[in-house]
Amino acid sequence: MKRFLLLISILLSPIPACAINCTWDIVPTNINFGNYSAFSVSPVTGTSAFQFTCTPPATATLMLSRGASATYNPRIMTRTTAPALTMNYNLFMDAANTIIWGDGTSGTQFLTFPSTPGNKTYAGTIYGTIPAGLDVGPGNYTDTIQATLNWGSGLDQRFFTVNATVLSECTVSTSSVNFGVYDPVSANAVTPLDSTGTVNVYCTIGTLATVSLDLGAHSSGTTRRMLAGVANFLNYEIYRDSARSVVWNSVNTDSGTSTSKLTPINGGFVAYGRIPAAQDVTIGSYSDTLLVTVNY
Repeated sequence: MKRFLLLISILLSPIPACAINCTWDIVPTNINFGNYSAFSVSPVTGTSAFQFTCTPPATATLMLSRGASATYNPRIMTRTTAPALTMNYNLFMDAANTIIWGDGTSGTQFLTFPSTPGNKTYAGTIYGTIPAGLDVGPGNYTDTIQATLNWGSGLDQRFFTVNATVLSECTVSTSSVNFGVYDPVSANAVTPLDSTGTVNVYCTIGTLATVSLDLGAHSSGTTRRMLAGVANFLNYEIYRDSARSVVWNSVNTDSGTSTSKLTPINGGFVAYGRIPAAQDVTIGSYSDTLLVTVNY
């Protein structure tokens, strides 16, 4: 009897490890702040949502670039039309705006996510804020941010935009034209009584504003009048110029262009008031109210 030895060989190859990898499920969405008012006392906020999944045991980081800014604090958006203007904003890791999202330099921090078999997906939010009270011109502003997802053995960079629209706006404040005492018998028998007031118009940078005045509440035809009591009138006029030659009304307007929302256009429009001399009027306290209209 012959016996044979059967040799069975089994070759074992190393089992390859799963490749560590991270992928975007949702790339960071664009942040559209919408309309921004330079005169609002409240900041404007917006958010960007994102989500990524990593193959364990990857540890991923998510960093954000500065955008067009030379610094992380603040970041800037740039106006899309000439002349070039910028507006400040920033991106944060928290809704309270205490942690600037960056690359870990200049006081910024970035997201670190150690994935595990039971926790492979991270869904998060980037919080954007434009501070209140910026002195900026009207127009559309934008910035582009690079988001870098890094897991050590690889990275994936995506871009999202940040946008805002600054409204063209104006506000008005006035100081009254106070004539004081009118004496048609003596002091103002021949000499008219003059006084001045101010119309202060504040607008966003670069805004051209045209200012007109109505004829008041008690006018007769084109003549402005102040009223005392029920039917006692005192004629007066408001002029654009110190020579009191050009009546300020809805036809003869005044205008100027804003250089800053913090200073009134033209340093303030002066209302040159005059009560003609020698009017035969009843004694009393006379007043009128004019409506200021600003077109821009």
